[in-house]
Amino acid sequence: MVAIVTIAARSGSADTGANAPVKQDGFYGALLPPSFPAVNFALPDQHHQIIRLSDYTGQVVAAVFVYSTCASTCPIVVQQLSQAIDELPHPIAALAISVDPKQDTPSNVQAFLIKQYVTTQLDYLVAPRKVLEPIWKQFGIQPQLKINSSKSDHTVDLVLFDKTGRARVGYQDLGTMDPDAIAADIRTLQAEALPKVLPKRIDL
Repeated sequence: MVAIVTIAARSGSADTGANAPVKQDGFYGALLPPSFPAVNFALPDQHHQIIRLSDYTGQVVAAVFVYSTCASTCPIVVQQLSQAIDELPHPIAALAISVDPKQDTPSNVQAFLIKQYVTTQLDYLVAPRKVLEPIWKQFGIQPQLKINSSKSDHTVDLVLFDKTGRARVGYQDLGTMDPDAIAADIRTLQAEALPKVLPKRIDL
């Protein structure tokens, strides 16, 4: 069974004061439904090494859905995540999942990672569209539709996976992608104990 998730945006922004992100139900980001399953996928990164989500069992993992020639939303999302990771005592696994594999050529991906200063912080995962489509569907992602465009029309999404591989917290509103809030949510997930019996993962 495939669960299609749309993350409800919460009011709040990266600004301080009255518009600062508000913690609800223990998190600043939006909680995904408890029925959302633990998942697994295996995709090649920019170094042609296969990254499996299941390899990170026992760790919190962050993922963003981006494409390398995007000049609008994607750099913002990546920078918010990068700054959040910089606030942690130890870095976590961070994955960029392509929403436009045609434009995500090796040279474009490398240029994007260098420009965003995340070459050692982000694993950029690209695969043929038919391989990525089940992942997009699982997370309710509309891929990039405009051809050869730097203007984003895909779903903006940053997702935090807990230690079991279940997506627990998401951000689809740039206003809620405050690095301090994201870092706090990561620390909250890290503080949770790994259950003795792990849920069965769904392979995407």
